[in-house]
Amino acid sequence: MSLIGKLDDYPDNGSHNIVVDQRPLLLVRRGDAVFLYENRCPHTGETLDPMGGSVASPDGLLLTCQRHAAEFITDSGECVGGACQGEYLQAVAFTLSNNELYLD
Repeated sequence: MSLIGKLDDYPDNGSHNIVVDQRPLLLVRRGDAVFLYENRCPHTGETLDPMGGSVASPDGLLLTCQRHAAEFITDSGECVGGACQGEYLQAVAFTLSNNELYLD
């Protein structure tokens, strides 16, 4: 397992572009809930955040691709608006143990 980081390293209600083992990932934290996806839009195959910064809504419930404004539900990764509607972000398995996140 590869260490991603400590939960406290990632502010609440934001998305965070991270690279683990040369793999671009998008981590979203809402309180104690954590969601981890491949940082790749199903529409273009490119990252969701080429301009940098968070792609999460202020409440952390939606993610918006900066390339073409597709919207994804954070909890499931489902695209609910835009060109890839009905498709999903690819979830990535992880383990949270003692406030540390590990890639499975």
